Amino acid sequence: MTPQHDEPDNGLSRKSFLALGGALVAAGVANPFGGGAASAATAKTGAAAAATTTAAAAAASATTGGPLMNDGRFPIGLFWPPPPTQTTVARYREIAEAGFTYVHGGNYSNSDVQITTHMLRIADEAGLKVLVEDPDIKWLLKNMNVGDPSAPNTISEAELRQRITAAVNRYAPSWRAVGGRLHISSGSGDGSVGWVADGASWSDYTFAFDTEPVRTGAGGYAQAGWAFRIQDERNAYVWLLSTQGSDGKAVLKKAVFVNGNPTVTQVSLPYQLEPGKTYHVETTLSGATITTRIDGVLVDTTTDTRFTSGSAGFREAGPESAYFDNVIVTGPGGAELFSETFDEGLSAWRLPAGSGYASFAGMHLYDEPSVGQLPLMAKAVAMANEAYPDALSYVNMLPGFGAGYEQAARDIDSPVLSFDRYPILASGEDLGYFENWAQVRAAALKHGRDSWVYIQSVGYANHAIPTKADILWQISISLAYGCKGIQYFTYWTPDPARGEAFTTGLITVEGKRTPLYRYSKDINRDVLAPLGKQMLGLTSTAVQLAGVAAPPAGLDPFAADGLVSAVSGDPVVLGRFVDGDDRLHTLVANYSRHERARVRLTLPAPAEAYDPRRDRWERERDGALTLDAGESVLLRAR
Repeated sequence: MTPQHDEPDNGLSRKSFLALGGALVAAGVANPFGGGAASAATAKTGAAAAATTTAAAAAASATTGGPLMNDGRFPIGLFWPPPPTQTTVARYREIAEAGFTYVHGGNYSNSDVQITTHMLRIADEAGLKVLVEDPDIKWLLKNMNVGDPSAPNTISEAELRQRITAAVNRYAPSWRAVGGRLHISSGSGDGSVGWVADGASWSDYTFAFDTEPVRTGAGGYAQAGWAFRIQDERNAYVWLLSTQGSDGKAVLKKAVFVNGNPTVTQVSLPYQLEPGKTYHVETTLSGATITTRIDGVLVDTTTDTRFTSGSAGFREAGPESAYFDNVIVTGPGGAELFSETFDEGLSAWRLPAGSGYASFAGMHLYDEPSVGQLPLMAKAVAMANEAYPDALSYVNMLPGFGAGYEQAARDIDSPVLSFDRYPILASGEDLGYFENWAQVRAAALKHGRDSWVYIQSVGYANHAIPTKADILWQISISLAYGCKGIQYFTYWTPDPARGEAFTTGLITVEGKRTPLYRYSKDINRDVLAPLGKQMLGLTSTAVQLAGVAAPPAGLDPFAADGLVSAVSGDPVVLGRFVDGDDRLHTLVANYSRHERARVRLTLPAPAEAYDPRRDRWERERDGALTLDAGESVLLRAR
């Protein structure tokens, strides 16, 4: 990012980094009944990746964009959060109160894994999301060659995939309600068991559910585990429906965990588990007798007296993955003790230790790559998508990147094309901002990406401390170009000692609020969040300038359409849009960040104007608008 966002080198040598990576992967081997995590990431896709071009691999990977792009809110992020010593619940609630929805790792949080996980825990409590900058992956992508054995400091693509998978698994929540089912994507620790929080007193009961084991373990195995009469993660009965029988047949594994140590027996099943098939399981506990039925067929009866009561739940370990749904727990007389369809989240469940962080929104993999680094970014993003599809794999691009935007949008399978350019200069503004935005907009539209931008919220070398109007102007102009995510640079003021003459952000170096905090809070809550939400579903069709004889590069001259056929008065930028029903919308933004604009629009048909402070559409009667410096208004055809 410009100015630089990188932290000081964390001091890792190649030898120490690879040793650390190996230790992390080894630590993920938490599966006493199947393959290890170290081989799983490589086995899953290694051969296919070696035979696939970067672009094809990117096209084949799937990502939802994660919570930042799917919770209905307009993404409002910040870079340079509070430093580690100020990463507290109070500080992060202060961020949430200012209308931000997520934070980027940074300000030394990306120098140490423990600092990063502390940041995620704090964000969990404050209700914020985090785009994680993992220190190991950041160092690797910056310092290592990938896949070129003739170059120094080289690792293979398989090693890169393994490192990225291990990093994602450090942070990503492994228990998630997805599409009305519970998806458990991995596990760690003793047993990796989670259970119904209120079931501790249950003794005799039937635990019924549907499950789909997913083949993601080493060697392509799959198994779905359930637990009952749970005392804690180290003490429980754990049964597993697994593909690891002889001759590829299914098997029911039965593990009794006592103080974390399992005693394992198994029962062969006369069929193979079919990929994508859901199986109905019922385990009934009656005194010391445990009976299990799969799809209505009795497959096992076990007698064991070690545990007589306890809750029920599920268990996956290492790289194992499975879906669960339609949970019903009934007492001996048939009375329902508990039911769950996973349509309302996981509030009824006690999740396993080490099951990740709800605040994890994705990986901020790299900042401002060169054109030559874009193929590596495409590989890294595809690998992160593969490791955890329900997140955002994020790379931020340079300002003035020209054709690089097109290449990045085409080849990097992130749903976001992000860039930074800070136009509030010590004298005037950077008029190249419009052309830069036009290039990003064109590339994003062509390749189906959402365009995101960093706005300037700090003073630094040759750049002024923004006013409230300056912040609003950057937001209005960005929205006019179809921006779908706004990020502030910076929140906390970087220490001037690091260079680039930083002066004032939203919070001072010492931790005091500045007027910029209040300005941003007002804008985020009263304008950007509601207005941005309205614009998320719109598609940009043009960006025009009225009232200026010779528009700067990146802005087209005004042209009439069915919503606005003429404009008179002070200069305004018009972002033209359509919604899913092809209804016309226009965002009218003041071209000036200093002066009020008075304009009159000719509206050939009835139109409405959106009031973000009241969150409602109102009839626009005469097309006469007065816009304060930096302000905008959204119109649509009635």
